[in-house]
Amino acid sequence: METSWTTIGSSCTDTFAEKVEVELNRAERYRVFVSLTVLDLSPAEEMAGERATEVLQDVALGIKEAVRTCDHVALLHHNYLAVLLPETPRQGAEVAGSRLAGIARTKLAALLGNGGAGVIPVEIASYPDTAGARTLGGFLEELAKKGRN
Repeated sequence: METSWTTIGSSCTDTFAEKVEVELNRAERYRVFVSLTVLDLSPAEEMAGERATEVLQDVALGIKEAVRTCDHVALLHHNYLAVLLPETPRQGAEVAGSRLAGIARTKLAALLGNGGAGVIPVEIASYPDTAGARTLGGFLEELAKKGRN
């Protein structure tokens, strides 16, 4: 799967997709939860104009500072912010996603000075997903396709 994933604040060369694969394999092996939360920052990217890359990276760094050290944060295709949450069930990911969207809105308001981005859509995929929604792998494939379009 070719995609433009930029892991934020990582000192190793692993890509975000590799981290997801490792955590998913670990979750399957040890029967623990893993969740992926994705914030759609497309409206903020449009509002930032020429400063979009800088603004979105600042938001990503703010999110990186707000999550646990075991969580992984990446900008996907420059306008999606993904947070991999190991050992986190879907309910915990929903709470985290809401909190992270609030942090992103506050950070965007400070950076853009125009009230921020308003509503930030949040999507969540978990393993195992008791809600019967899409799989974590399917979710990543869908994100990769969005990046190619």
